[in-house]
Amino acid sequence: MIKALIINSFGRNFIVKVDNTQFLAITKTKKTNYVVGDLVNVTLLDNKHAQIVSLIPRNNLIARTDKNRSKIIASNVSQIIIVIAVKPNFNINLLNSCLVFAESQRINPIIIINKNDIPESNDFIESIEYLYKQQLKYKVFNLCATKDSNIIKTIAENNQSLLIGQSGVGKSTIINSLILNASAQTSDITKSETSGKHTTTNSTLYYLNHYSTIIDSPGLQEFGLYHLSSIDNICSSFPECADILGQCKFRNCRHLYEPGCKVIQSYQDNKIDKQRFEFLQSLIKKLL
Repeated sequence: MIKALIINSFGRNFIVKVDNTQFLAITKTKKTNYVVGDLVNVTLLDNKHAQIVSLIPRNNLIARTDKNRSKIIASNVSQIIIVIAVKPNFNINLLNSCLVFAESQRINPIIIINKNDIPESNDFIESIEYLYKQQLKYKVFNLCATKDSNIIKTIAENNQSLLIGQSGVGKSTIINSLILNASAQTSDITKSETSGKHTTTNSTLYYLNHYSTIIDSPGLQEFGLYHLSSIDNICSSFPECADILGQCKFRNCRHLYEPGCKVIQSYQDNKIDKQRFEFLQSLIKKLL
């Protein structure tokens, strides 16, 4: 068997990379819950085709979990690059969801504010940097994807990065600024084998260099966090709560209405942002 990296998937088929060669791969069994970023053992069938035999254990798995189902996005990620922009219709809950997920999985999150060249971005950048960079100490970069590809290259260097964000924030522009003919990198093999019907909405992995890869994911409108199955799991994924966990008057405090709650007190003392506090409580209420 040979070790391969999954760089694309569509239906029950996958594109795997062995050294510098791509193969169209199928699975040995009906199991298809492999994902872009997975390292797998494969058997080569010929010079174009391979069969996935087994999964090499993952370092992590990126999945958004709704109440009744889970959608896997990527695996073996060392950092999550969350792309936001003032247009179209910035969704702050999506940003917070991605940050909470990254914290819960101990994956480094980075925020990129794209489209800093449009006038509407000025106040937006100021507010995002004040809360997330100055107060919460996240790494935040504001840039224009068509002009600042070198900044993004530096951010992605020596990492397997997941690029995530709403539709329209400029993720495709970022990929195209980093990688020549990005849209064509995996298209030839898929079109030749699927009669041009490749309409995947799954993630795609690109090589920036030998040591750096970036996974582009479909645009999201929400990121479910139902994998956080306890109030402690939720609160520990908020940096602003790190120093006060376990200090409430009651051990089973839900941080909703209870007297002597340190989380509520911190909010009332303006140590927790209003929107972040409301988002925290909304996650807790989903458990009840």
